[in-house]
Formats: sequence, C-alpha cells, structure tokens
Amino acid sequence: MYLCLCKQQLTSFKPMKKLYIIFAFVLLTSLSKATTHYIGALTSSFFPAATTAKCNDTIIWALTNLNESHTTTSTSVPSGATAWNASLNATSATYSIVLTVPGTYSYQCTFHVSMGMKGTITVTCPNGVPSVNNNYYSAAYPIPFSSKLTIETTNGDMIAFYNMVGEKIKTIGLQGGMTKTEVNLADLTDGVYFYCILREGVVVETKKIVKN
Repeated sequence: MYLCLCKQQLTSFKPMKKLYIIFAFVLLTSLSKATTHYIGALTSSFFPAATTAKCNDTIIWALTNLNESHTTTSTSVPSGATAWNASLNATSATYSIVLTVPGTYSYQCTFHVSMGMKGTITVTCPNGVPSVNNNYYSAAYPIPFSSKLTIETTNGDMIAFYNMVGEKIKTIGLQGGMTKTEVNLADLTDGVYFYCILREGVVVETKKIVKN
C-alpha cells in the first residue's frame, strides 16, 4: 500500500521525482526494520499521519521537497516524555528521536496546521517486559550530574546510554544481582540523555538523566 501511494505522489509531482523515489525507498526499508520508522513531510500532510511504534524505536521525519519548510512540533506527549520542536528545511532535511515512554504522542507542522498537517505516534512496550514492581529497578544520582553518575540497579546485565536523537553513546556490562556502578560521563556536553537497563537483551527500564 505504501508503494502505491508513493507512486501516486510521483505522478502528481514530476519535478520532485527523484526525492519521492528516495523517500519511497527509505519508507519501504523502514517496514523491514521494526526499530526505525520514517515519516515524510509532504506539502500539507505527514505520511503516514498515524504511526505505531514500540518503546525505544527511532522515529525519523524526512523532508520530501527541499524547496519547502516545515516543522515537527509535539503538541501533547505522555507523562514523563520529552517534547520536541524541530525545523525541516533545505539545511536540515531530517529529524530523529527515540521515544522511550509508552503512550500517544501528537505533533503538527506549525506552518501548516491550518491545512491539517498533523500526526500521531502510538508507542507501546513489548508484552512481557517487567516493570519496576516486578523487581526491575534502578536509581541514578546525582541528578543533574556534572561528570560522574552512580547507577544502582537489580537484575540487569547491561546499561546503555543514549543521546536525544537516539544515538548510543556508551554501554556497560553488569554482573548479576544488585549492582552499584559509577560512570564517568564528563566528556558529554550538557543536556538531556537517557539510560536503559537491559536484561537478556530486553529493555526493562528507561530513565532520563540531565548533565549540567
């Protein structure tokens, strides 16, 4: 279905043929990878307008016409999630984030919201992922931190750190049982980051941390 829609766009906008071919390719590629979802910013709409993802999936908005300017701006996010506001233009044609909190995210293009340029992302965590009440727990301190961060966790075997655009910046292996780990993050620039506690390759907890 996605390929047919992209072909229709190619017929309607022949001057932008190459860009739509590229977009069709990355969109079809995304369908084969469960962790990355592409959303195209068309002239007056996002495509697809509704996206379903899992916790820790990557969302990428891509401008399909470099002569246009849009934004992807969150209008509502689940409790504990981080809002965003990014421009999509010739110098910044893509924007990506990793959504770590389950729930429904609503967003819009601030330039074309009157034309109905809106979208939603529904994020769910995989079934069977234990919660804090099922003996998966971590505590990080101090928050905010300046150089070193201490993380205490139970029943995890790895800690992974991510920046705001979903790039993994550090991983630390853990021994079984209760673990207290001091991590040196002095080389990071000030800002918001996330860490994930993993158990046998499954993310069991995600938390936001702040460096300043």
